Amino acid sequence: MQPQVLTQRPPRSSDGGAVAKAVGVLLLLPSAVLTIITLVIPTIGTIGTSMRSENLDLGESEDVGFDNFSSVLGGEFGSALWFSVSLVLLPILVAVVVAPLLAAALDWAGGWARVTARVVLSLAIVVFSPVALAIAWMRALREEPELLADPELAGGTMRTSLALMTFGVVCAIGVMVFLPAFRARRRLWPTLFTIAGLLVLGLLAVGLQQFTLPLAMTGFGPGSETMTPVGMLYTTAFGQGRLGVGAAVSTLLLVLLAVLGVAAVLVVVLTRLRVSVRPFRSSGSGSPVNAGAIVVALLALIAVVVVAVLAMGPWFDALGGAEPAGPDGARGRTWPPALLCALVSVGVAYLGALGVSGLRPLGRHSEWLLMPFAPWLFVGAAPLGVELFRSLREDGELGDGDLFPPILVSLVALVILAVLCRGQAERWRQQTAAGAPAAGSFFRTVVLPTLPPAVLLFVVTVFVNAQDLFWGLVTAQSPKNATTPLQLFTSNTAMYGGEFSVASATPMVAVVLGFVALGVIQALHLDRMTATVGRPDDPTGPIRVPVMPQQTASGPAWSGAPQPQGPVAPPEPGQAPPPGQHA
Repeated sequence: MQPQVLTQRPPRSSDGGAVAKAVGVLLLLPSAVLTIITLVIPTIGTIGTSMRSENLDLGESEDVGFDNFSSVLGGEFGSALWFSVSLVLLPILVAVVVAPLLAAALDWAGGWARVTARVVLSLAIVVFSPVALAIAWMRALREEPELLADPELAGGTMRTSLALMTFGVVCAIGVMVFLPAFRARRRLWPTLFTIAGLLVLGLLAVGLQQFTLPLAMTGFGPGSETMTPVGMLYTTAFGQGRLGVGAAVSTLLLVLLAVLGVAAVLVVVLTRLRVSVRPFRSSGSGSPVNAGAIVVALLALIAVVVVAVLAMGPWFDALGGAEPAGPDGARGRTWPPALLCALVSVGVAYLGALGVSGLRPLGRHSEWLLMPFAPWLFVGAAPLGVELFRSLREDGELGDGDLFPPILVSLVALVILAVLCRGQAERWRQQTAAGAPAAGSFFRTVVLPTLPPAVLLFVVTVFVNAQDLFWGLVTAQSPKNATTPLQLFTSNTAMYGGEFSVASATPMVAVVLGFVALGVIQALHLDRMTATVGRPDDPTGPIRVPVMPQQTASGPAWSGAPQPQGPVAPPEPGQAPPPGQHA
């Protein structure tokens, strides 16, 4: 006999109540405070400096209004802006065409194909070093020096080189973010377009802040053919000593990045993008093996890996040789600060995501709490470099070799983890509506499933921090304060064509530990994630609750079935007995 199912509509206050909402606000406070200190205040200072004729020699400055902006806009800013955007056009094509096609083939092939690809492509993330790749590719182009020296060829060479250098890491990230949409198979096309749009916005922000590759390969030349906005602010502020004009470049760049950040958060909020984690028991599809799908996925993965390996050929050649010249201890000045900064920045972002999209202090409008952070979503250290440099100099800390990354909150991690917490919070509300304890259910349903992705973002942030060249150039006042990327750059500048090794940028210990961490998290956790957009099923709507059978005098019966009351008359001849009574 089938169990009867009762329909129950739980109350709307199934989200932990006022206490949970208050805790959500408190969890967001560290992110808000660090955003104000390390992003908002430097932005205000940058705007103020852009209105003055301030120089690097600490002479007196005077207000000049918008004269610095007129100088910048009347110069090379437009061409530098276009070149920086053009650098990421090919990577954008890879991200929104190659990566989703590969993800579709892998999902079609099944679990083993997905996990294998995730693990293999993780290696591209942990070995990516812009400084090392730029030096390696510059050596590879040594036999054809006109490719980087000819003004008509340098720009195209840089675009092609950057596309090849980043092919593997862009495919790895693209597959990582597109696979959850294919795993969900719900509102597939809107979800794919949403993710693709966010990738385009993110890559445009990366392009606007390009610095390391054009500096290391061409020095922003020949002439200014490979100049970028960050290169322009660096050469103007720190090369020519005109901090006010450099701050004007920074302000214009901050405005563009703010537009991209606001657009990205609006996409997340308005599409209701969310990610959920399936239980282990349902991670597999249970469908029969499709040999054709496996062959297609294998061929696609092999093609991507072959292109990525060939593109990394110059890097493999540059791994041999002696260590670059310079004082010892560069790794100690690079990796511990990168690790500590990542721990703080991703840690507070994780707490903020739990507060915003986990505990949901504004209910279904909670994601709008991300909007105040949106203008600084994609802002790195470079656009704020002038003001950060001024602050260190005024505090007398510039000569101390303070190489700790200056931005102590990862807003990208905040938004990504908020998207994940949003999906898990729906399940938490369903469980609390069914009577589960709010605190224990929140820990099991929201905290534990979102912790591995937070660890993954922490690992990625460590590697991003460790490969940064800009902040080291700005703050290191002597070779003894140089980080590994700065040491490689200065060695390459001092002895062009030298055969020193670039392996120090990616130490074996860091690569192995990072690869293991990313591979394990992707195989055991990220492969169970699903992504979708649109209005979710109302977690406070009807819940189907099975009613357990109860033992009666006449045998087992379901409590939802009508039971005979009092004596039951025997059936007439030819009639079936009443429910609960045997003939």
